Amino acid sequence: MKKFITISAALTMLFISSNTNGQSDTLNMDITYTGSLELALKDASKISAWPQLKESMIEMTTIKYTLIPSKQQVTIEPKPIAAAKVNVEEKLQKLYRGYVRGGFGVYTTPLLDVYYMDGRSRNGVWGLDYHHLSSQGGGAVEDSITDSFSNNRFGMWGRKYLSKHSIEGGINWNRDVVHYYGFDPVLNWDAPTDNLKQRFNNLEGYIDLRSYYRDSSKVNYNGRVGFRNFRDMNDGVENNVDFRGNASKYLNSELFSMDFRVNYNDFQYLSMADGKDKNRSNLLVQLQPEARTDVGNLRVRLGMGLWLDARSDRAFRFYPIAEASYSILDDLFIPYAGVEGSPVQNTYRSITTENPFVLSDFDVKNTNRRLELFGGIRGTLTSSTSFNARVSTTRYEDFLYFVNDSTYSPGSRFQALFDDLSVFTLRGEVAISTSDKFRMLARGEYFIYSTDLEKHAWYQPSTKLTLNSSYNIGDKFLVTLDAYTVGQRRAKSLVQHRDGELQPDGTYHVKLKGYVDASLGIEYRYTNRISAWVKFNNLLFSRYQQWNLYNIQRFNAMMGATYSF
Repeated sequence: MKKFITISAALTMLFISSNTNGQSDTLNMDITYTGSLELALKDASKISAWPQLKESMIEMTTIKYTLIPSKQQVTIEPKPIAAAKVNVEEKLQKLYRGYVRGGFGVYTTPLLDVYYMDGRSRNGVWGLDYHHLSSQGGGAVEDSITDSFSNNRFGMWGRKYLSKHSIEGGINWNRDVVHYYGFDPVLNWDAPTDNLKQRFNNLEGYIDLRSYYRDSSKVNYNGRVGFRNFRDMNDGVENNVDFRGNASKYLNSELFSMDFRVNYNDFQYLSMADGKDKNRSNLLVQLQPEARTDVGNLRVRLGMGLWLDARSDRAFRFYPIAEASYSILDDLFIPYAGVEGSPVQNTYRSITTENPFVLSDFDVKNTNRRLELFGGIRGTLTSSTSFNARVSTTRYEDFLYFVNDSTYSPGSRFQALFDDLSVFTLRGEVAISTSDKFRMLARGEYFIYSTDLEKHAWYQPSTKLTLNSSYNIGDKFLVTLDAYTVGQRRAKSLVQHRDGELQPDGTYHVKLKGYVDASLGIEYRYTNRISAWVKFNNLLFSRYQQWNLYNIQRFNAMMGATYSF
């Protein structure tokens, strides 16, 4: 009972308190409690642990396959394997053994070239060639004057390779025919127009021995023996024996060499004055030691030339040899300078090669290139362009000139004249080569002469310009263009000349005009073995004289074909 009263009093006080705090709220309740009451509070349901993060990766179960063993019958058939080929070097291009080139042009001008060799070989090689070119003229003032010419050449050679040496031998034959058509038929109306023919036959052979030691401690050498027999239609006969040797050896970075030569020349001719046989012989002996070395970018060459000239007024001659060059920026520019000299051998063969209209009755002697001082700069402008600029001064003794003869011909033949000469030369050239498509070489030269006894340097031009170029179009067309110009020259004549200036000594001085000559060639290559070509010479129809009174052919056209086999 007491417990009941206590609870009732507590609830009464609670409600009274609530009524007081509620302010505007009103609660009226009547509660009657009967019996005993037990109150119990139920525990709240709470999470007893903190949440945990679980990975979303799911591990896949490894699947295993089990193969059921099954035996198969296998038949093995082995096949041979070809040997592997390793190309250490590029494959060599196919080499044709020979070719034939033939053509025909105006003025009845046939051309034939034949060449043949036996191909590549480690044991040796041999070959032969033949050349023919002839024409019915086109240079004489009148058709009644025969001016035809012909050139024939045949040669054969062979080379044998040994372990460290090679032996080579060959023989060549030349037959050239010219006519003395260079005279004025008006001033020399009584000059014969027949029997103007001259024929030259040259037969020569040689044997050469050469060593090929790769070891720099050994001496490399070569020796050559040659013989030549040259004759004309006027009983002029020249025999020449030539022996040459060279030895060289490296000592550290220096190269030492020695050149040795002995040449004997014998010329027999028929004197036009008295009809007697005469003989002119000459002996040349050369001994020339040299040394070459490189010191960084500097390259130096030093030596001396010791010569014996039996027909000279001074038999023994000494020539200094020195040259130095320096490379700047890996050969971009190479300045150079030097000094040298040597005799120039004049033989009947060499003189007629330069001027085939000379008399055979003259005194042959050598020209002394006494001293030449030179300097310049060369280099490369680009990978395909190179240049060379050079200045030099040269002193000659007994320089060879030609003058028109009046004693034994109406001016159509030339006498030999010797005099001292000094030449100052300016030369510049540029070369361009772009692979195998385009190539060009342009050269210009300017000369200043100083003579001794003669008034002018006969036939020596004041300027020369040369252009050689070729262009390959798609390996089908090959176009070549060659042009050169020669400045004004002067000639001396012992025979009367309508355009010449009469001198107090009775000779005539003639001004030869400068000229331009150009030629154009076009070749069409049908295949690598067959081609057709056409060539035009003297495109500008220039009328000029290489030698006084000797006009050259004007425009000349030729066409032909080439076959390789």
